Amino acid sequence: MMLHGLTQPRDPPQARDVRKLRIVFVTPEEPSIMPVFFERAIPAIPGETAAVAIVSPIYKKYSWARQARRFIQSFGVRDYVVEAAHYGYHRVASALPAISRPGTNHSVKAICREHGVPVLTPDNINSSEFLDELRRIDPDLVVSISCPQIFGSELLHLPRLGCVNVHSALLPNYRGMLPTFWVLAQGETKTGVTVHYMNVGIDGGGIIAQQEIPIDAQETLQSLMRKSKVVASQLVLETVDRFRAGPVAAAPNPPDEGSYFSFPERGDVMRFRARGRRMR
Repeated sequence: MMLHGLTQPRDPPQARDVRKLRIVFVTPEEPSIMPVFFERAIPAIPGETAAVAIVSPIYKKYSWARQARRFIQSFGVRDYVVEAAHYGYHRVASALPAISRPGTNHSVKAICREHGVPVLTPDNINSSEFLDELRRIDPDLVVSISCPQIFGSELLHLPRLGCVNVHSALLPNYRGMLPTFWVLAQGETKTGVTVHYMNVGIDGGGIIAQQEIPIDAQETLQSLMRKSKVVASQLVLETVDRFRAGPVAAAPNPPDEGSYFSFPERGDVMRFRARGRRMR
């Protein structure tokens, strides 16, 4: 595992406090990629996932219709229909397990039910109702996995050990939206996953852990996203292990360094395809 800029060694096992943590995950209701992370993470920390808060995958300032229009404008009707069909299949398969292949998880909610983990469904993670629920849970740590909502100051300061985010790129490069798309569009040969403390900025806060991921010549957006979530689960489990001993040191993540990307425009998608890349 790469720990860029971190020189503090991990505590020896005999010196660590091995008590369990109370962890709350915050993630979008995305049925094709998010289960890759949670089917690995939740069983590995039994009794430590106090709850999973599942929010809408739509950014707060967008409606489903506006999000669809933006996707079609950039990626085209064909890719929209394909992605919508996959999304619909996973939603139906989650509701009707009989049509699924054995051992296949189609939703984070189903994984939570299987392991007895409470599910929260806040409309707004910064609302007083959700913050009050978190106070009742009294989490040690809140972990954001691709949450499309920005954490407010009150939420950031609520957990005892803080809030951390999992970003599918090697910060400080590729901050912002859809980093797996952008590394493919930019012709990168490697990317990675970063676990970092959260602050009021976008993908800011000190870097706790990073791991590189090679990008294969035939990599698709979906394959790279799934690969990233596997690595993310490993990094989060290692991070949780370190947090059991208390606050964890972090490397700098300067806000004026690196790069930032927003939602791709049509020209960006054309460049992505010109490099031989596909959605699936």
